[in-house]
Amino acid sequence: MLPIIVLIGRTNVGKSTLFNILSRTRKALVADYPGLTKDRNYGSCYLTENKKIIIVDTAGLDFKLQKIEKKSHEQTLKAIQECDGILFLVDARDGIMPQEYEIAEEIRKYQKKTILVINKVDGIKEDSKINEFYSLGFKENIKISASHNQGINSLISKYLTPWITKKFKETNLEKNSQEHSIREKISVTVACIGKPNVGKSTLINSIIMKKRMITSKTPGTTVDTVSVPIKYNNKNYIFIDTAGTSKKKSKKNKIEKFSTIKTLQTIEKSDLTLLVIDAKNEISNQDLLLANFVEESGKPLIIVINKCDLLKLSEKKNLQNLIKYQLKYYFFSRIHFISALYNEGTFELFQSIDMSYNSSKRKIQTSELMKIMHTAIKKHHPPMINGRRIKLKYVHLGSSNPVKIIIHGNQVKNLSLSYKKYLKNFFYETLKMNGIPIKIQFKETINPYISKK
Repeated sequence: MLPIIVLIGRTNVGKSTLFNILSRTRKALVADYPGLTKDRNYGSCYLTENKKIIIVDTAGLDFKLQKIEKKSHEQTLKAIQECDGILFLVDARDGIMPQEYEIAEEIRKYQKKTILVINKVDGIKEDSKINEFYSLGFKENIKISASHNQGINSLISKYLTPWITKKFKETNLEKNSQEHSIREKISVTVACIGKPNVGKSTLINSIIMKKRMITSKTPGTTVDTVSVPIKYNNKNYIFIDTAGTSKKKSKKNKIEKFSTIKTLQTIEKSDLTLLVIDAKNEISNQDLLLANFVEESGKPLIIVINKCDLLKLSEKKNLQNLIKYQLKYYFFSRIHFISALYNEGTFELFQSIDMSYNSSKRKIQTSELMKIMHTAIKKHHPPMINGRRIKLKYVHLGSSNPVKIIIHGNQVKNLSLSYKKYLKNFFYETLKMNGIPIKIQFKETINPYISKK
């Protein structure tokens, strides 16, 4: 197993900023807003080219009494239990806070290797303010500015790399790192999207049979995307829980806008998408917009109707027919009725996930595409433009997941939208894509006999 380093500290001390820098991603949401991170967020950090560790961003340990903060606190403590080492972040601008003595005392209970990271030292001229943190009693400490990328190289080279090399044999670390990279490459990435409080986090908890994700009846509990690795039937998956997208654009605050953007980015980066819908609510315009974005991204879409334990059999059939009617212009593979809370039908999702993923990765031969195109043209010829018929000459596969088919020909820019849609549907039905959207790109064939001016 790869070594795990967890980031601990009060809210808004810069844990998520440091997480993004170390993982070289923007997986963690960053804003000047306390309590933004509620769940654990996992990422990879390369200490050297061949040495890799897992870093975990956590919620702030603020010992608050609200229900959600209590659950966040529990998730942070679980992360400490699972980790091999701790980076304890403090804020140099705020100076030492009484709560940090409580956090230090809590950390010591687990007897884990701990490095005190004094963040936001840029612009601090008073050494006495920084020296206060030494009273916390940690032998190893370093001063950094995560937002200005100062001191990060020293943190990696002087502290993390020597310690990891000493604790874990170098050969095993490199071997595990390579194995982890291979596992990451073959993992199927599944984005769970939908409106707030439809049960996305509960679905992931149901699959892994743990209370890994924080769930609540309060809409908006998840404000960041959180990746959860899952192994099922000897296959690796990464389920990404996303924030619910609100339909009232005018009332969105800054955090909600960030969450929506990250949800759309997650769709773009995932292999396929689960659109989770509440069984007691009709499919909304927001759901249709999400389905449209998934199709535009070229990703497979699976519809998941959650809380089906509240429906009668006749209600299920009516809802299924309604969804098929409302989504008739979008590509989706199957509709699943589940109850995430009672773990009903959740594992049947994997069959559709595997089918959709395999279809999206399918390598289609040029000869097969040429045959389909000629059949389509024979059944319905392209229109005439100024006495000349539009000619489609050559077709080939541009990419998989998203599936892109490229057609070359003369005057293709004059093809009508209706004929383009006809070709798209003809390829989709003939290839039996099973819910995999197809993108068709048309390219004008250049006549080599026309002299260049």
